[in-house]
Order: sequence, then C-alpha cells, then structure tokens
Amino acid sequence: MEGREAEISETESNVLDGPDTSSFTAFLISLLSSAESNGHSNEESEESHVKMGEMVSSSGINENAGRKGLITRGKQSLGRVLQKASRISGHRDKRFDQKAECDLLNAPNSSSHELMPMNVPKNTAPEINLPIISEPSLLLSENMRSDLYVSLPAVTQGKNWVLLYSTWRHGISLSTLYRRSMLCPGLCLLVVGDRMGAVFGGLVEAPLCPTNKRKYQGTNSTFVFTIISSHPVIFRPTGANHYFTLCSTDYFALGGGGHFALYLDGDLLNGSSSSSETFGNTCLAHSQDFEVKEVELWGFVYASKYEETMALCRTEATGICRW
Repeated sequence: MEGREAEISETESNVLDGPDTSSFTAFLISLLSSAESNGHSNEESEESHVKMGEMVSSSGINENAGRKGLITRGKQSLGRVLQKASRISGHRDKRFDQKAECDLLNAPNSSSHELMPMNVPKNTAPEINLPIISEPSLLLSENMRSDLYVSLPAVTQGKNWVLLYSTWRHGISLSTLYRRSMLCPGLCLLVVGDRMGAVFGGLVEAPLCPTNKRKYQGTNSTFVFTIISSHPVIFRPTGANHYFTLCSTDYFALGGGGHFALYLDGDLLNGSSSSSETFGNTCLAHSQDFEVKEVELWGFVYASKYEETMALCRTEATGICRW
C-alpha cells in the first residue's frame, strides 16, 4: 500500500515538475522575430509554421501521458504566438507589395530607356590653332589652310600669314608678283585657282628674282600641292634634280625635267600643269591647260614683325616693275 502511494506521489511530482516549455516558446518567438526582420515571404513563414507544428506534435507524442496537460497549454500559447506572427508578416508583405506596385506605376517605362538613342561622340581630329591671317583668302578655306599648315616646314610654324600679292587686289601682273615677294623674304605660299574649281600651287622661296636665263632657284624645302578633292595632296622633291623654281620675265614655273609641274604665263591669265621629275607629281589642275581665276602669294612673319610688314604692304605702290 505504501509502495502504491509512493508511485502515485512520484507520478504527481513528475507532472508538476515537468519540463519548462517557456524557454522553448521564447526561442520560437525570437526565431519568428528574426524571420520577420529578414523579410521572409508568406510562403516561407507558413512552411516554417508547419514544420514547427510538426516538431511540437512529435515532441508531444514522445512525452508521457502525465505531461499532456502542460504540453497542451504550451501548444495553445505557441499557436497564439504563431498566429500573431503570421498576421504581422502578412501585413508587412501586403505593405511591401503595395509599395512595389506603386514604384512600378511611378517608374519610367523601361522600354523607352532601351529605345533612347545614345549620344556617341564622333571621332574628330584634334583642333589646330591656326596663326593670324591678315585677311581672308579667296581660294583657301580654313579647313584647307589647316591641312596645308601641318605640311609646312617648322620654320613657318606659328608665324602670322600676310597677303603679299593677289590678282584681285594688286592687278594681273607677273612683275608685280615678283616685286611684292620682296616684302617678306623667306618661304612663301603661292596659291592658284582655276575656273574649274581646282586649287593648287606650291611653297617657294622669296624674293622671286626674275631672270632672262633659264636659271632655277630655291631649295628642297619647296613643294607643290593640289586640292581637287577635300584634302590637299603634297608632292615633295624626289631628288631627281634641283629644278625647283624658275622666275622668268615672261613666265613663272615650278618643277622641271621634261615638263613643268606648274606654269603661269606673263599676264597670269593662263597656265598648264603636267607631271615633273622634280616632284613626281600628277597634273595639279583638272586638265593640263587651264584658265587662271585667282593668284595669291602669302608670306610668313613673326608676331613681332607683323605690324611692320603690314605697314610695308600698305605703302608699297603698284606700278611698272623696276627690273
């Protein structure tokens, strides 16, 4: 009898002193709070709830019958906690969905971004700081002048351009061309334009001294050029001979060795161009024989001598050549 009472007392003690599930409940609450802060979806939360329920059920099955009442109360408390956590999670997901929908409506159309053209910078050649020019050329555009400028010898780089002679300003006269070349000794650029639209000429050395003999002057700094298309083509000395510049009283010519690269008659009205051994050039104009439209001679002076040279150009009077 006493043994039976002791057994019953031990059973009641086990029921009263059963495992404390409050720590397990607190662990599950903290786990749910962590899941809520990490933004799990409703589907993941429900799956977690199911797994936890299964764990609790499995744990309840393994407990002895004396602990059923306490586990039941723990499951009820746990159920209320899970239900509350589910409502909080669902409310949060709903707010997130509403915000995402609002952002989608307010966002610009992504397809329009894909169709917007991109402003791709064009490949452009580096800009060249052209020196001052005394007045605009009737034959050379700024692009042409820029292309020619980079082909000039280093001794002319950075110097100002001065118009020494032009047919439209100083008259049609070969002798005047020779005389005004003395205003700026050194390398000068002779530019000729024909009535077909071609622009050509050459780099010569001034002063251009006329002679009655077939005597050439100049150095291998001389070259001839043509601008039939958009960019100039430069023909430099081949070394075959030294027939650079011929300043006759009756005509002016560049090159030689069978044919002149450029020939201008005494009145600067007509000319011709052909291949020459001196420069290895092709015909500079559209045809071998051409009518002259304009002739210009440009000198190169330092900035410190620019005003002085300009004053000489203004005071030098046109007239009959002294030679």
